[in-house]
Amino acid sequence: MNDSPHHHTTAPDGVGRRGFLVGAAGLAGAALLAGTTTTGAAAAGGPLRVTSGGRARASILWWGDGSAAFAAAELRDYLRAITGVRLPLRTAPAPAGPPEGVTGLVALHTGTGGGRIPADRLADAGRELAGAPEDSFTLLGDDTCLLLTGHGDRAPLYAVYALLERAGVRFFAPAFPAYEGHHEHVPHTRDLALPPVRHTDRPATGLRRQYAEEGFSHTAASLPPLLDWMAKNRLNTFVYPTDYLGLGVTAYDKVRDVLTREAGRRGLRIETGGHGYDSFLPRADYPQYYESGGPVFDLYNPEALDAYVGKVVAFLRERPEITVFDCWPPDVGAFQKPVLDRYGTASNAESVVVNELARVLRRELPGVRVERIAYASTVRPPDAEHASDPDVIVDFAAYSRTYDGHLGDPAVKPNVPFADALRAWRATHTGPLAMYEYYRRYRWRSLPVHPLTTIAGDLAFEAGLGLDGIGMYSEPGDWITYEHVQSLVAALAWDGSLDGEAFLDGYLHARFGEGAVPAMRRYYDLTRPDPDTHTPAALTTAYGQARAALGEAAGQVTDAAPRTVLDRLTRNADLALADMRIGLAPAGSAELDAARREYRALVHRNRFNGICLPNMQAWWRWNGPQSQAPYDDATIRQAVVDTYASPAAGFGDPGTVVLERGGDTVRLDVEAQDVDFTGHTVLWTATAPDGVRVEPSHGTLRVRGTRGDAQRVAVGATADAAPGAGLITLEFRLADGTPLVASQVVTDIR
Repeated sequence: MNDSPHHHTTAPDGVGRRGFLVGAAGLAGAALLAGTTTTGAAAAGGPLRVTSGGRARASILWWGDGSAAFAAAELRDYLRAITGVRLPLRTAPAPAGPPEGVTGLVALHTGTGGGRIPADRLADAGRELAGAPEDSFTLLGDDTCLLLTGHGDRAPLYAVYALLERAGVRFFAPAFPAYEGHHEHVPHTRDLALPPVRHTDRPATGLRRQYAEEGFSHTAASLPPLLDWMAKNRLNTFVYPTDYLGLGVTAYDKVRDVLTREAGRRGLRIETGGHGYDSFLPRADYPQYYESGGPVFDLYNPEALDAYVGKVVAFLRERPEITVFDCWPPDVGAFQKPVLDRYGTASNAESVVVNELARVLRRELPGVRVERIAYASTVRPPDAEHASDPDVIVDFAAYSRTYDGHLGDPAVKPNVPFADALRAWRATHTGPLAMYEYYRRYRWRSLPVHPLTTIAGDLAFEAGLGLDGIGMYSEPGDWITYEHVQSLVAALAWDGSLDGEAFLDGYLHARFGEGAVPAMRRYYDLTRPDPDTHTPAALTTAYGQARAALGEAAGQVTDAAPRTVLDRLTRNADLALADMRIGLAPAGSAELDAARREYRALVHRNRFNGICLPNMQAWWRWNGPQSQAPYDDATIRQAVVDTYASPAAGFGDPGTVVLERGGDTVRLDVEAQDVDFTGHTVLWTATAPDGVRVEPSHGTLRVRGTRGDAQRVAVGATADAAPGAGLITLEFRLADGTPLVASQVVTDIR
């Protein structure tokens, strides 16, 4: 594992090697360009014929460990998708003395009878990669053989994807169902010839991460496409919590099998841990270690510290796939006074835990790194006598910063303390230092927030400090809303010198077509503001104009892919405007009640369309302050998680019905949606409390893709019904009897 910062090489003319047309983080690629950037002497000779006349003219060879076998299969499958021809795939003879750091390779060799990797080509690769960091890769090809290799287990796969980008493939997003197959672009041609190439690329940072974080919509089914997108975008580490908030809802062991399989075949690192020493040392089980009152255990008690470290080491020993453990304290604003009295600051106290864990792991499990978080009360570094172990990774999380300007801009006053703290960490910590960023925030409730200029400015500032990487969290539930944000961050993680504006321009042309670019540029500009620092009135104006821009863009496209994405973004804009109506409505008004009902319905109708997530903040938004459940409500979280893991789901609209005893009935819509976009027949049954009638009390709904279905029912209360609150339970199942997640509607009988 190599976590030190690195910079990509430059072409002979000094121009930065990476850019949109030469494969920037999965969005780039220019079909079969002969004049690509080079290192050293230019490649010479004619093109390598891959297919012609519907027949294979080349073979795919592979050798080695790591991702090599998977990379070769990926190359074969994508070339077949491009040309309709399946190339022969063979294991290559083991090379004599492969270059240092090379653990695997893939090659395209002329002819269908196989072949050998030329020794001089391997030697040339060794020269290209000399001194390069882990994950660097090279493409070296002429009219007889194209070699794809690099340093470390992931490099052959990165090289294959870089070649495919040069052939015109675009990797926009993971293959989540809501994209309906439009997550990437694959060109089509019967005759494919690859021009000579000599291209070597190096990562700017060693830690390029994607976090599952709270994991509302991450499932065993969503992980394979997410990890697939990560590899295509040169990310190298996936972070899944051991047990988020200790609730047993989002837990590593629930997805361990699929995660280890999919990460292993791509050579991706796995990281776990997260907030809460108490996940390993729960207070209920070990009250003797919390005599100081919590929220952290008594760090100064050697017996307590040994118990915590021992449990973490045992956990990691049983899970050898884990390479980084996030030793983070509980997600609280402050440590208890007895701990602070002993150590002075929370950062000093945190050092006691992480340094001891790092010391023990060096002896017991030397392949595992420890990470601490600079966050909230620990955002500034510890004092010199409590300095963090240099083997420890520090993740810097500027939680309460603003995104109206980049972190290093002195004119953005709220960010200045965080910039100062980050500089202090860089000055005092000799080990790896990376950013944990919130470019897609839970508290933004899936609003369309795209601070692209801020992101580019942040990465430039952080590159100047020599930071070692960046990570941000994701949710499949609203990935489409943040598609370009995710892509831009991945691109900048690989190449911090990337021009953000040029990258956006290339993305818009590739994703939506030239005619839609002006309108889409306006959309991204209008959705730039940080909603935490702007009023609902200002955001309403911006989101309304952004929606109009999407409508203008839709008038400029004809292909299914941009139409699909624009449909989803328009749905998201409608949701954002409904959210703002809650903020604009007077407190306690009928207008506010109506806005909350509208918002809840839109969230539920679109929660599987890739543009919104019914997380805790959204739940609070439609329920209001009088009905808020605590943030760690495991029941609400589990229900959301379970719906995303189901093939279909249903709900009732509105969520509360007010009934008069013996009065008129009120309307309730029973609705269903397609979660996995394969189409379903959903059967529903309503069970009502005594004195409440639901007519009809059962029915059948048919859903496919974004086309949900609804049935209107009448709800009434008998004259002798007991006043007060009750619950109507809506049970859903598939036609084959498979049960789905139930939903409830509150009855308020007056």
